[in-house]
Amino acid sequence: MPFTKDSREFDALVQANPKAIKILAEGDSWLAYPRQFFLFGKNSNIVDCLGDKPDIVAYSSSENGDEAVAMLCGEQKLALMKRIKHTDFDIILFSGGGNDLVGRYDFGFFLQKMTGNDWQSCIHHERLNKKLSQISLSYEELIERALEFSSNKKIKIISHSYDYAIPSKTGFELFDIFPMSESWMFPYLSQLDINRHEDQKNIAKYMLVKFQEMLLALEARYPHNFYVVQTQGTLKENQWRNEIHPTPEGFKVISEMIYKKIKTAIAS
Repeated sequence: MPFTKDSREFDALVQANPKAIKILAEGDSWLAYPRQFFLFGKNSNIVDCLGDKPDIVAYSSSENGDEAVAMLCGEQKLALMKRIKHTDFDIILFSGGGNDLVGRYDFGFFLQKMTGNDWQSCIHHERLNKKLSQISLSYEELIERALEFSSNKKIKIISHSYDYAIPSKTGFELFDIFPMSESWMFPYLSQLDINRHEDQKNIAKYMLVKFQEMLLALEARYPHNFYVVQTQGTLKENQWRNEIHPTPEGFKVISEMIYKKIKTAIAS
């Protein structure tokens, strides 16, 4: 069943499918990454893939580049709260935190020169921990606000933990052919002469593991309302489309894991 970014179309989908699970998809490019030829090609994000499920109707307000902290501030927060308050969603599918770590002026901010051969010395742990605390507070605010303002007091919030992105030179490419920008992590690693591929992978993995640990701590605090799909360690190396986004096949694998968690949450 297709998803929509239009509120009227969503209302029509709900009326036509009253027993379907109603999902609000809010988040970053893992919910919104474009298909290879934009309107054509294989499903290229989680929402695309879930849109094929017959028992789901989804309204997506996701945007490439969105950060978890920003989505819970200012106009983005206001728009999100209006949607939650005025529509009886069953599930909020939230994808956030990745851009907070690898966005412009971010990933390099958490790095420093290596001491000896110790890749962990490349990580500015104090700055990284502060950022993870900010992200955690944003998630906590989302959970608390959803429970406060949604008319559905059984609403569930579901998130995921991305996967171990592999630093490389491949950024966004138009039609997967023409490079349009640098990649998100590799240039910062290269600037600091962190050139061993295993070191690069270990650094990215370390940050993502800390991110998943943060999410799981929140899940333990909100066991009946917040669910984490532990997607780390899922994708194969050939299931990455670029440095931080899976291929259509990779997104399909991730979306199936999320779909199972949606069904579990609804049944609980």
